[in-house]
Amino acid sequence: MSDITFRNDLKVAKFPAPVGSKRKIVFDYYMKMATIPWKAPHDFCNTWAPGTEKDYGVKLDYIGGKTYYGVVYANTMADFDQFADHIDENGVFHCDSYYYTEIVGNHCSSSMLLAYQQLIPVGWGTLRPSEARKGLFSLPKNLTSPGPWTWVSKDLFDLNGEEAIYEAYATLEYADILFFAKHGSGHVRMVSDVDVKRDENGKIDPENSYVITVENCSAWYTEDKNSTWHIDKRYSFARLFRTLFMPITVDTFHDNTPIADAFIFYDGNNTAETVKNGISGIVEATFPLNYVMVTIKDENGKIVKRMNVRKLGEVYKVDLAEESKDKQLFDLPKGNYEYTLRAGIARGVCEFEHFNFTV
Repeated sequence: MSDITFRNDLKVAKFPAPVGSKRKIVFDYYMKMATIPWKAPHDFCNTWAPGTEKDYGVKLDYIGGKTYYGVVYANTMADFDQFADHIDENGVFHCDSYYYTEIVGNHCSSSMLLAYQQLIPVGWGTLRPSEARKGLFSLPKNLTSPGPWTWVSKDLFDLNGEEAIYEAYATLEYADILFFAKHGSGHVRMVSDVDVKRDENGKIDPENSYVITVENCSAWYTEDKNSTWHIDKRYSFARLFRTLFMPITVDTFHDNTPIADAFIFYDGNNTAETVKNGISGIVEATFPLNYVMVTIKDENGKIVKRMNVRKLGEVYKVDLAEESKDKQLFDLPKGNYEYTLRAGIARGVCEFEHFNFTV
């Protein structure tokens, strides 16, 4: 939780640039998301809501009381702190809805982007090294790009050929990327290690050379069915080539560009008296906002109202008055309540307001 300071009429939360190896910063955060423990509140199925189905299946059955590991597989782009905010003091995860497009969690690409946001303000979008991602993601130096804009894995593989792709896999290091792209969808993995075997002539042996990865998937990792995060999964170079996974690296890993401090600013001043007429204030950040959340608890500590502005992607500013105008947050029976306003970026969360009020 970041400390709050004041700058004129603004409340300012500073998230200092992390110190150390850029790759380690990214990978450690990714593994933190992959291993967080939590308990299911009751039996539920994480699947597509009726009418929202896409071209890939999601059907994960959870058992109430069982312990699971890793941020839930979901299409809601939630970082570690947002997910942790939904785990109570007994380690039980609670959410307003458990459908894949609504439950608080992340999937393969959003989890990767959140990890890279520990270093750079990269927003929602592709990990493809295209003109739109210039300065962020690159192909290994020995590969030729199919073009500046939209292309898919097969285009890259057809252009460069098998041996060049194998040599590119060999250049990968931990926290780099394997990305399968087809028109409309794909899948992405984070590299944790590379094990290269060559013959006596120095040629790569693709069946016995491996990239070791971590990935958040729509399938259970083991028969225990307690995590969708596949940790230390080994893929041979030959298999990766057959399944069209492109090798990609992150530009900031290869230069001396310093990591910037990140900030969240807030200009609101809601109080126990003013909230009865609604809330106001602007939350703004220098890195993509991951969520802005208002919670209202009753005197027993139960959440009775929640406004979670999320699935934000590349949003840097949130207007509380606009977001809350139709939510009826303060349409409450008589009683004593506790109000909290939190905002988070991938690097951390801050609490801007926290007070009790009476209806």
